[in-house]
Amino acid sequence: LGWRVGAMATPAIMAILAVPFFICIIMGIDNPARLSVAVALGTAQSLLSKTAKYALFDPTTQMAYIPLDEESKVKGKAAIDVLGSRMGKSGGSLIQQGLVFLFGNILKASPAVAVLYYSVLFTWLSAANTLSGLFVAKTEMQKAEKQGI
Repeated sequence: LGWRVGAMATPAIMAILAVPFFICIIMGIDNPARLSVAVALGTAQSLLSKTAKYALFDPTTQMAYIPLDEESKVKGKAAIDVLGSRMGKSGGSLIQQGLVFLFGNILKASPAVAVLYYSVLFTWLSAANTLSGLFVAKTEMQKAEKQGI
């Protein structure tokens, strides 16, 4: 499939599967039947997103370290695994709390959540695309060095 496909599959799947979920939430705030459909869609989206993450995205993130020198591998993994993960989770929680405070509850904030969700996914897709170019260039450079060109 290639590095780019593996890295971009998870955010693409998340973006596609979230459309019906957000439509049900936004259109059915006062309709319990639509909210139950949204719960089912959200469950399916969560399961498929996690599957894509573990099957495709996580291996590509580990592959991104292969062309780096040893020091960059250690520092990069530490920065991303520790800082990125913790800041992402706490930042997401802070944003969610701010939205609940501003809108009164998370259902009323769902349009804002959808905008933020897709903003993050499109940023993720852009970053994966950029990193793919860097990964391919670094890999090609290492191949050329090994061949003595």
